[in-house]
Amino acid sequence: MPNSISPVPKSYQGIWRRTGIFRSDGRIDLTTSVWWFQSALFHIDLRVPQDRPRVTDPAALASLPPAQLARFGAQTGFAGVTVVEADRCEWRPEIAFPAISDEIDAGLMRFDTPDNLHESGIDASYQEDWLRVVSGPVTGVRLDSLDNSGKVAYLIISGQQAAWACGVADAQFPATAGSEFSLLRRAHAPGPWRIVASNHGWLEHGRTMTLPTLKDSQPGQMISVGTEHWRISKIG
Repeated sequence: MPNSISPVPKSYQGIWRRTGIFRSDGRIDLTTSVWWFQSALFHIDLRVPQDRPRVTDPAALASLPPAQLARFGAQTGFAGVTVVEADRCEWRPEIAFPAISDEIDAGLMRFDTPDNLHESGIDASYQEDWLRVVSGPVTGVRLDSLDNSGKVAYLIISGQQAAWACGVADAQFPATAGSEFSLLRRAHAPGPWRIVASNHGWLEHGRTMTLPTLKDSQPGQMISVGTEHWRISKIG
């Protein structure tokens, strides 16, 4: 991760839901659930196909027929830093599910309104529309694991909504491994955080997670997320 990262404009910060993607080859997708959490420095992105099979535990994946297993594997997640230069926005993930792409992920952005964002692929291969979700002030952190696993994580909290991503940088994982991308909500503060979407679909069935309060956090501080312990490497 670069030592010096310029914050993205405040107009980008918040939670975005994709309303549609229109590809140059004629394909249109209006149904995949796509969330983009953006803090001043970091992004967490999760994309879950509507027809992904529902499973209640990791072991259930082994019994899925090939077609359904492929749909489960079609979901994606990535997290890292975001760089905005003029109308060009580039996402530079450090961790991803199932793997980090070799292709540059960047688009030309146009705000039709403060809450409606249009993205055009720099290679002209797609057009995407995004709608801002009502949330609250946004804080993001990058974390290093304290268990010598080599894992890194990103946590972005905005009001009563949060996004969590953890994994080993540049690694590729099967669906049951440790690369997790989850979205959480709570009804009020303080209160339990409930996982509402995840690339580990079995976590969506009422699973809760303990998240730290990021207010007044400092780089180098030790925090716990769920049952794991982390050190804050950067805040933004």
